[in-house]
Amino acid sequence: MEELELKGLNEKIYVYKTKCGLPIYMWVNEKVSSMYAALSVKYGSVHTKFKIGKKIYEVPDGLAHFLEHIKFNIDEDTTAHDKFYSLGGDANAFTTFDYTSYIVFATSNKKENMEQLLDFVYNPYFTKKSVAKEKGIIVEEANMGLDDAYSIVFFHTLANTLQKSKYRYTITGTPEDVNSISLDDVKLVYDAFYHPNNMFLTITGNFNPYEMASIVENNLAKKDFKEYLNPVVIKENEPRKVTTKYKEEYINLTYPRIKFSCKMDIGRFKNYSKLELKILTNLIFNINFGATSDFKDELMEKGLIQNMSISNDLYDDAFVIQISATTNFKEEVIKRVKEKLKNLVVSEIDFKRKKNATIATLILDFEDLENVSYRIQDDVLNNGGVVTNLKEILENETVEDLRNLISLYDLDNMQISVFLPKENQKE
Repeated sequence: MEELELKGLNEKIYVYKTKCGLPIYMWVNEKVSSMYAALSVKYGSVHTKFKIGKKIYEVPDGLAHFLEHIKFNIDEDTTAHDKFYSLGGDANAFTTFDYTSYIVFATSNKKENMEQLLDFVYNPYFTKKSVAKEKGIIVEEANMGLDDAYSIVFFHTLANTLQKSKYRYTITGTPEDVNSISLDDVKLVYDAFYHPNNMFLTITGNFNPYEMASIVENNLAKKDFKEYLNPVVIKENEPRKVTTKYKEEYINLTYPRIKFSCKMDIGRFKNYSKLELKILTNLIFNINFGATSDFKDELMEKGLIQNMSISNDLYDDAFVIQISATTNFKEEVIKRVKEKLKNLVVSEIDFKRKKNATIATLILDFEDLENVSYRIQDDVLNNGGVVTNLKEILENETVEDLRNLISLYDLDNMQISVFLPKENQKE
């Protein structure tokens, strides 16, 4: 058992790797009575094309999400929810672009709930009947997404920005994608990716980490895992340019919304780790466009916007910074945002204030079991393991670091997506 000290946070992460290859990351909080466990597989919606040995496979979009749903079937008449309910546990799951996570929250019978989590995820019960039944449920979910304004704005903006990347597509897939999924597809992906060597377990809350590691080890020792197939995901090379510079469409929303997407190749930032790039960019754009920025205050006071938000994400080798605004004055807001992007500024006072707020948020995250679990998951997936010096990284950043990063941005490679209320569309 390895004990990782999180520098400056007075927190500790216990790390244990089982004999079959499953890493366990544990954070103990004796102030609570509950336990939150998440068994995650490094397989998400974008992993539809992969190579095993010399053979290339391609499965339909939406398969990761489909597998998440069908995985809850233990046999023809029983679901994992039935089992967890009898143990007083609350089970759930979610699929992202990059991974799928199976969760249980429990305040009692923690050992039994943990064993049940391992048992149902590693129970490959799939039949033609269960696949056919699940299709109807997920097609309905996919159809709902076609009418959901948030989903449309998010994914259509990505499609307008990314030309080839699988991140352009919805996590559920289209109804046509779902209907094309076969039993063989499900078995192929499960056998290739759902192996302890491609998975990890996070446990947060009140429990004994040594006892819990022993419970997991003993449970997995009773299971017969085949040799890991070591699938290699095949990714598309994303062109530097955006798909289209400007696009308008009418959808079912109340107020017009604009999304600005600045797309850059990650190679521009070779002297920055991915973690540093995201942290520093978040600080820069919070200072210039965030909730307490002078720019946002000015637009709000003049009635030009109802709200504004920012984000930045990595889509393989494409680094995308987004600004979102709700407004009835699209031309003026587009003009103002473009001008602001050409004049990003970072004062020493604003920098210190935002940096201190970020550190405070990091500390507060350790008040919540789920937040800690998500933070560990993010570290494992994006940084290869727990980042133990995040607070130290934040404390050591300087205003010059931010100004140097601004000089590397290519904010002219921008995509603007405008979403207008359907009721305003002319016949």
